[in-house]
Amino acid sequence: MPNSNSHIRLTSSEIAIMWAQYQSDSLAKCVLRYFLAKAEDEEIRQVLEFALSLSQNHVAWIRSTYEREKFVSPMGFTNEDVDANAERLFDDIFSLHYLNNMSRVGLVAYGLALSMAARHDIREFYIQTLHESIELNERVVGLMLEKGIYTRAPYIPPNKNVEFAKEQTFLGNLFKESRPLTAIEIMHIFTNIQTNVIGRAMIIGFSQTVSSPDVQSYLLRGKEIAKKHIDIFAKRLAVDDLTGTLPIEPLITTSTQPPFSEKLMLFHVSALIQVGIGNYGAAISTSQCYDLAVDYTRLMAEISLYAEDGANLLIEKGWFEEPPQAVNR
Repeated sequence: MPNSNSHIRLTSSEIAIMWAQYQSDSLAKCVLRYFLAKAEDEEIRQVLEFALSLSQNHVAWIRSTYEREKFVSPMGFTNEDVDANAERLFDDIFSLHYLNNMSRVGLVAYGLALSMAARHDIREFYIQTLHESIELNERVVGLMLEKGIYTRAPYIPPNKNVEFAKEQTFLGNLFKESRPLTAIEIMHIFTNIQTNVIGRAMIIGFSQTVSSPDVQSYLLRGKEIAKKHIDIFAKRLAVDDLTGTLPIEPLITTSTQPPFSEKLMLFHVSALIQVGIGNYGAAISTSQCYDLAVDYTRLMAEISLYAEDGANLLIEKGWFEEPPQAVNR
């Protein structure tokens, strides 16, 4: 890992991206430790070991950088937040789906982090993490393809001619049948189905193991919201005779023994919601069908409210770690 010191102070952007990554990678260390302890498939085990080593190295580098800069390291998540001896909650195949989703999130996050960093050592770090995330995603996708479990986006026939829109009806209308979806719109709908499927499966597993009624109630509400969004997106694809995804709920066991702390589970769900909001925002910005944009807007409002309730619950439980802030003058 790059470790060059510099007299140049960290900017608020650099502090923010490292703080957020510390939270996500310290969480990933716990989740991957548990997956690894339960892994029976040797090929999946190797990918999990690689992913875990990346998270461990990232946390160590950020902590050392904070120390050099006289910053207090975040709390994040520790060994107290995971019980690697707990019964199996997820199948090995689920861990591959999980890694595929999280490695894609990493590609986006590290690309953004690199674009926001100016100091040389921080840029070097995020160039390296971006390369690592590419390698992890390549390993995961390659293994999923080998095992025949990778869900490809829907196929559409090749276009024969270049076409230009002749009427404003191309942009859609709430009261008329929409035109066929564009490839860009299909891509975003498919991605949002995938992330909701992963999120819903995680929530189902988590909800089986929590003991706090308020946390369980919150998780069960999230399960229903995710199902609703999956159904809406799948129905939109079905209009054009396209399919979205296969359910992965069978990859969840019936265990009720918690492998993670309720703090970790609640934070993880909140993190997945943040990713979902970002995905919906990206979809709105590129979808040229009016009724589709309206769907994304109302669904984003729904999960934003759910995210707020989750943040309030984290605060009530004393689990909400505040990011570094500007001075109150």
